[in-house]
Amino acid sequence: MSEEPQEEEAKKPVVSHGRPFNPLATYAIYAGLILIGYILFWLFSYPALIAFTMFFVIILFQDTRHILKTYESSFARKAAVVNLCYSVFFFIILTVNGIALSNGFPPPIWPEYTELAAWSPVYILGGTFGIANIKRLYGPRRTGFQYP
Repeated sequence: MSEEPQEEEAKKPVVSHGRPFNPLATYAIYAGLILIGYILFWLFSYPALIAFTMFFVIILFQDTRHILKTYESSFARKAAVVNLCYSVFFFIILTVNGIALSNGFPPPIWPEYTELAAWSPVYILGGTFGIANIKRLYGPRRTGFQYP
């Protein structure tokens, strides 16, 4: 008699719960940080914007390294590298062109696109929040009490 209940429990299908992910929250934070960046730019010009975005580029390097070391998903690893590469590319443009523009010189990188340095924080933060989405979608699930 004791064997029958165990078989019934084993036969019950396991219900897969969806991955909790709210992209709207990520984009709201993204929009807020872009707004903060442009307020800093308006108040203090390019040096403040460069310092602000440098913080996120450092976080991007750390998160990408973590994803490459721990995640098994090939797509997540490739997407992390792509986000890192284009964010660093635009950070270099922001730094070089921003310093030149703040000193009164024309931008040395693609001078025909004078506003490229001003648009760079959008792309840099886009890469940062792309990594955040990857971590939420493909990272380990946090259920119950987590030990440090």
